[in-house]
Amino acid sequence: MPYDLPPLSWLRAFEASARLGNFTRAAEELLITPAAISYQVRQLEQQLGYPLFERLHRTLVLTRLGQTYLPTVEKAFSDLSIATVSVFGERNRQPVRFRCLNSFGQLWMIPRIKRFRELHPDVDLQMISASWAETLNPELFDIDIRFGDGTWTDGIVEFLQNDPIIPVCHPDLSIPATRHDLEALGAAPRLDIMGVIDTWESFFRGYGHEVPARNGLQVDQTLSALELAALGHGHALVLETLAQPYLDGGRLARSCDRRINSRHSYYLVTSGPRKALAPAAQNFCNWMIDELRSL
Repeated sequence: MPYDLPPLSWLRAFEASARLGNFTRAAEELLITPAAISYQVRQLEQQLGYPLFERLHRTLVLTRLGQTYLPTVEKAFSDLSIATVSVFGERNRQPVRFRCLNSFGQLWMIPRIKRFRELHPDVDLQMISASWAETLNPELFDIDIRFGDGTWTDGIVEFLQNDPIIPVCHPDLSIPATRHDLEALGAAPRLDIMGVIDTWESFFRGYGHEVPARNGLQVDQTLSALELAALGHGHALVLETLAQPYLDGGRLARSCDRRINSRHSYYLVTSGPRKALAPAAQNFCNWMIDELRSL
């Protein structure tokens, strides 16, 4: 919808003049001439149909309507400033913008952010969540952390980490370590994550076992599968790194001691060489790689 607003330059001239008390100081702040400031304020007054200032000798005094209008104009500019810094960072302190999958961000990245902040308190971070690996847009973020086969062509791809896939469940549903554990797991309710390559079928085939019929809920997110498993709704087949917070907290246990190798891995994708990133972004990448390799 169109906004019924005067030109922003006129509003800036009014706000600066009211705050500083005369056109000369307002002109110095806005880097234009006093005559230009005076002209813009007069144009604003003509558009509004009311005077905003009483023009006294070398000073300005707000009229009653000017006093009423000023707080709203000040708040509007303040809100714009806050929103601009929130999204784009301060002019001389741009945040490191990175994108990652929801599950990786929630379960791996967020619990470790404090460590990075302690090492680099001068670096601001901006995390953008994604459900799938999408095209890299360097205007929106500097670093993309993806999970897949590493064959993307929209940037420079660097291997980060390969995780095993493990079955997990509520601690009460753990299966004893016997030679019949696969039969027991095949008969138990199992949660399927849609769209993943490492499925229950892959798991059972990897052990030379007949693939049992599907008998549980289907979800589209690892986080949903983990939460459902923690509530006792069945066994989930997930990356060990993502399950680890639940295992450490006692909300989940391994269903059995078996595991399979994941056919996909985590990768770092950047539009150019990592060494060409800003120093703060390079520090973030180095920290993340060190954290992953310390697992």
